Amino acid sequence: MKNKYGIKERLGEAFRLYFILVTLITILLMVVGMLFDGDRTFSYEAFFSPLFYAFIGVIPVFFFQSDKELSMKRLIIRNVLYVLIVEAAILLIVFKAPNIPSDRIEVVISIAVGVLVVFILSLIVEYIFELTQANEMNAYLEEYQKNK
Repeated sequence: MKNKYGIKERLGEAFRLYFILVTLITILLMVVGMLFDGDRTFSYEAFFSPLFYAFIGVIPVFFFQSDKELSMKRLIIRNVLYVLIVEAAILLIVFKAPNIPSDRIEVVISIAVGVLVVFILSLIVEYIFELTQANEMNAYLEEYQKNK
């Protein structure tokens, strides 16, 4: 079965994922910050961090698309590659950023685990969104068939 995803649909998916990620990353940064650096204060520039990290998390959407429906095995492989690329990008930033205490192993581990948790939660939110859309579409189709 051919997938009819064009650039418009990919952009829509990317925007939806972006806002999901911004929300989840903001929560992650708040939790990790309170655990490891609770007395630190930030300027307003800190509000850009979730926006930037979410942008990194959305980039693979444009490279990991298939015109065919994926088997469960291929879907899992794609998602594992996706999360590994995002983890690598985020950890690279962590080790290069002077204001992130990457010398503390517990901070690095919490960020890595946090990225994985955000990824899994974003998949769950996406699933719920798509399930809701599918249920609505099925209800409309049922109604259409009854009235036909």
